[in-house]
Amino acid sequence: MKLIYIYDALCGWCYGFTPVIEELLQRFGDEMEVDVLSGGMFLSANHRPASAMYNYISQAHIQVEAVTGVKFGPAFLEEYLRTDDIMDSEKPSIALTVFKQYQPAKALSFAHDMQLALNYEGKSLNEDDTYRQLLTKYQLPIDEFLDKMKEDANRYDTVQEFKQVEQWGITGFPAAILDDGKEYFLIAKGYTPLERLLEVIEKIRGKA
Repeated sequence: MKLIYIYDALCGWCYGFTPVIEELLQRFGDEMEVDVLSGGMFLSANHRPASAMYNYISQAHIQVEAVTGVKFGPAFLEEYLRTDDIMDSEKPSIALTVFKQYQPAKALSFAHDMQLALNYEGKSLNEDDTYRQLLTKYQLPIDEFLDKMKEDANRYDTVQEFKQVEQWGITGFPAAILDDGKEYFLIAKGYTPLERLLEVIEKIRGKA
């Protein structure tokens, strides 16, 4: 089975859902692989400075924490959200595209690291330095990686990923699709608890 996890690095509910996906994969072990796709939540027309999101996120994060159990850091809530850093999904999405060329099996881990950098540590995902710090864990050639992020081909591949997600009719994040080898099943539309995912997957497997 393949799980297609559609997320956005800037999406608060995705930040809460990634640990659920990690736990799901642990449950299934070698029976399930994951492909992480970027949805592109904040692109062109949706760009906005972080400070414009302050009032909304100050309230919304309380519900995300209560439902999912993740924590948003003071550096994000009280520092980052007061800056004019532009919330833009493109750069972290390109970073994921490039990362998958090196270590595709660890794409989910890297995606989560980007989420933690933003939502807990309050770091900008527009800054090369943020990626420099994240990449040391994976022992990747940092300057080469950052150069690849600037290549038109990798931006193109990332935009194609956004378009693929859109063609599937997925406009909200997070989402998860199960590919059982014969067909695709949308098993999560928005945050979904682990128990619910397990129920849905068992039903799908029972039909196989």
